[in-house]
Amino acid sequence: MKKLVVVAVVLAAVLLVAPYGIGKIAEKRLDRGLDKLVEEAPYLTIVERKYTPGWFKSEQVVTFEVFSAWAKALEPKAMEKAMEDAVEAGDEAAAAEGDAPADAAAPAPDAAEGATPDAAEPAVPEDAPKLNEMMRFTVRNEVLHGPVLGLSGFGIARVDSHFVMTDKVRKEVEEIFGPKTPLEISTRIGFLGGGTMHFKSEGRTIKPKDSKAQITWDTFKLAIGFSKNADKYDIDGKWPKFEVIDKSDNTHVVMTNMTMDGDGKRVSGDLFDGDFTFAIDKIGVTSKDGESFELAGLHYIVASTTKSDFTDVSAKMGSGEVKSKELAAVGVSLKEVHYDIGVRHLHAPTLEKMMKGFKEIYAKPLNNATEANDLIFAPLKENGMELLKYDPEFVIDRVGIVTPDGDGFIKGTVKLVGATPEDFGAGSMGLIPKIDADITVDVSEKMIQKFPNGSTAAGAAVDSGYVKREGDRLICKITFKKGEATVNGKPQAIPGLGGPPPVEGGEGPPPQE
Repeated sequence: MKKLVVVAVVLAAVLLVAPYGIGKIAEKRLDRGLDKLVEEAPYLTIVERKYTPGWFKSEQVVTFEVFSAWAKALEPKAMEKAMEDAVEAGDEAAAAEGDAPADAAAPAPDAAEGATPDAAEPAVPEDAPKLNEMMRFTVRNEVLHGPVLGLSGFGIARVDSHFVMTDKVRKEVEEIFGPKTPLEISTRIGFLGGGTMHFKSEGRTIKPKDSKAQITWDTFKLAIGFSKNADKYDIDGKWPKFEVIDKSDNTHVVMTNMTMDGDGKRVSGDLFDGDFTFAIDKIGVTSKDGESFELAGLHYIVASTTKSDFTDVSAKMGSGEVKSKELAAVGVSLKEVHYDIGVRHLHAPTLEKMMKGFKEIYAKPLNNATEANDLIFAPLKENGMELLKYDPEFVIDRVGIVTPDGDGFIKGTVKLVGATPEDFGAGSMGLIPKIDADITVDVSEKMIQKFPNGSTAAGAAVDSGYVKREGDRLICKITFKKGEATVNGKPQAIPGLGGPPPVEGGEGPPPQE
């Protein structure tokens, strides 16, 4: 009995004392996490951070600024001046080349004698809010010290995050969403450095003021797990239902079973391998005149794999059955839609360098708004040609549709083979001989016949030689190699690039034998 009492006293002491020490560790973890955040997302900067420690709980308040390096150039007055300078520079260049219009010396209408002050463009007010002030937001973090984190389990800390709003904004939000917080954000920080961030919007029904609309949704949940140093991540999200009913015009919109699922791991720097799936079971829209549109099985699936210094990226976009009045009117029933494409053989070290460059542009000062375009595309210019030197391939895995009467799709590859810096220096004409393309169009003839004038078009394509019949399929095989194009194996002239002369009696390839 005495031993049990001692154990109980020691355990109680640990549970009482431990939160204070763990709170100190949590403070350091949070600071490191913020530093990592702005490193990975350099368009964010921390203007101010304040930590108020406690025994079982602490509080952290952080003010962020978005695009602070660009704020000065994007101020209304700075943009106004940049536009004026650009116009002035263009006028001077035109005048120097002798291309200035004959009436260029004439006074502008607002500068002519007798012009009224109201005709002038309004100037930007001196007391207009600064852009950097407009792009700031503050987050208050309530930190519960571990090791016991209530229903969140065990860990260093649980952090509940709240956006800091003025009383006016808070009141407006409550008028729309009700007294419950529209979005709850909570992060569990694990003992080993990783953690899980949870996003939750509790289901509710809202009725906008002065409207007959009603918006209802089930509880939305999203969990993003991450390892120490964010080298691995996983995503799991669900939204069972979202619905809008507007009785003023009898419109109805409903979405069911939205899901997000993915995971990944760092390959090097900012380059990750992984996969991500976004899917919606069904979207339905009924308009005021009773017409309906329904889309089932909507999906977006992306995957990236790296092996032997080369990365492949694939994306599958599409849906299941599509129902609409327009499709029904022409007698077409779509069972599936596919848009599956990808890029293969991307040089991973160059790709990582380019991604790093895109990330870093947000931290580079922008002196003038007119320089933004050059700044944004600089990483592509610096690394794009290097990527193309490794013969990357653009892949069409399947782009097409499926109907009850058959399917039709396009597949193939387009790549640059053996491109050199000299080819890029010669412009687009220097790259054309290096293009290697192999595209196949494969369509069910029975499906084509269901479309308006489908039979006529298919017959004309076969007679001209652009299409071959292979059983119940219509096939068109297009290749482009070493500057020469073929359609179904027969040379084809390309306007502006030369090639074989058109056959007698027509411009296309000779008819099939």
